[in-house]
Amino acid sequence: MVDPNEPGARMPRADVVAVRVPRPDGAVIAAELIGSSRHPLVLLVAGGESSMDWWRPAFCDLLVARGLRVARYDQRGMGETSLGPPAARRDGLGVAVGDALAVVDVAGVRDAHWLGFSAGGWVCQLAALDHADRVRALTLVSTTPDVSGTDADLPGPAARLREAWAHPRPDPDWDDPDAVIEHHVEIDRDYAGDEFDEAHDRAIWTDTVRRAPDMHRDEGGTGEFEEVPRWRERLGEIRVPTTVVHGTSDPMFPLGNGEALARQIPGARLVTIPGGGHELPPSAWPIVVDAVVGG
Repeated sequence: MVDPNEPGARMPRADVVAVRVPRPDGAVIAAELIGSSRHPLVLLVAGGESSMDWWRPAFCDLLVARGLRVARYDQRGMGETSLGPPAARRDGLGVAVGDALAVVDVAGVRDAHWLGFSAGGWVCQLAALDHADRVRALTLVSTTPDVSGTDADLPGPAARLREAWAHPRPDPDWDDPDAVIEHHVEIDRDYAGDEFDEAHDRAIWTDTVRRAPDMHRDEGGTGEFEEVPRWRERLGEIRVPTTVVHGTSDPMFPLGNGEALARQIPGARLVTIPGGGHELPPSAWPIVVDAVVGG
């Protein structure tokens, strides 16, 4: 029995291939392919500033056990993914969509089931709208149809989270790995739902810091930021099977955001995680895995 909170824990049956995906601006995406190339691909798109460690190995292996192949990757500037030369560096949601498509390409397939969390859900929505032939199905977890955060019909962040933002924690000693891990765990605590799985979160950051101890170092500014037009009014164009998964106690994007997504995407279904926050602890994995397999 594998402990999902053990750093680096993995079920031995999964074939794992580490890949590096060069991008046109000089960035290199670090990715991992898990499972048989004969099986349909699930692309895991984490939230902003997340490493692939956010998708725990034991979670990936649950998907593999259901007959799927999994791709996970480090977001730009996190883990082992580089930002590229400062003069050529690009950022923004359009760039993030391109990075995700490049990971699908390196897996050697035309399309995938896209599973996106938080800002990763924005990437998945845009992919389904602008690259429909590359998206077989969508699972959108803890996300929103409004990147601006200004739509009056959608509930905004909870008061406790706004209070945490107003009084940010001081930076740790970035040369002390334990202090860096502790810093990130305490920030994530603010995003939890009714309960915080500290062991799970600590395992994420332990693996992330262990793989890339210098990930916090500033490599310089972005040369070009690629804006994307507002897309909420286009959600009716999505034609792939879609499941929206949302915690009932999400302090970042309260449940009304997920309900709006499910209403606006044709045929989408909403699945709730009772007491769930802006997180994906092991207690929620069966719900998400079933959503992917059912999609």
